[in-house]
Amino acid sequence: MSLTVKNIIVNACYYLLTIVLLPAGVLRIERRIGVAGNPSVVLGSVAIIVGVVGAVLQAWCIMLFHRVGRGTPSPAFPPQRLVTTGPYAWVRNPMNWGELLVFLGLAGWFWSPLLAGYAVLGWIAFHTFIVAWEEPRLIRMFDEDYSRYRGVVRRWRPKIRIPDDRPNRD
Repeated sequence: MSLTVKNIIVNACYYLLTIVLLPAGVLRIERRIGVAGNPSVVLGSVAIIVGVVGAVLQAWCIMLFHRVGRGTPSPAFPPQRLVTTGPYAWVRNPMNWGELLVFLGLAGWFWSPLLAGYAVLGWIAFHTFIVAWEEPRLIRMFDEDYSRYRGVVRRWRPKIRIPDDRPNRD
């Protein structure tokens, strides 16, 4: 099976579960327990922007995993090369940031406190998975390259580098 087909299957299954089925279940629970949102045009507009930014960020990461890393975001078909370009130059887990933005976009669109909780639980799950499984695996796979990368790029908080255009006064 080609890498492109693997990427399509892996990502279609993953997003069907995390962006469609689980949030639909959360919304169903909200309706059953009588949690009613009070949607607003402003929040809905912001939610769309946040969700689209998250989806674009994830698509960019998937493309980098495919083209640069020669793999998928799935542990079943991991990248063969360490990806440190694009958003991976700013933060080690931009894929997860993208997904959190999508989750928050859904919460805002549906004015759903339980979907906001779903986003928080998603972050906890991502963090736990990354620390307990993914980072040790990346150290085994990419050894010193990953250790160097980890020393320069933070796990969650982007390191903003502001160019210093002042003349050198040494």
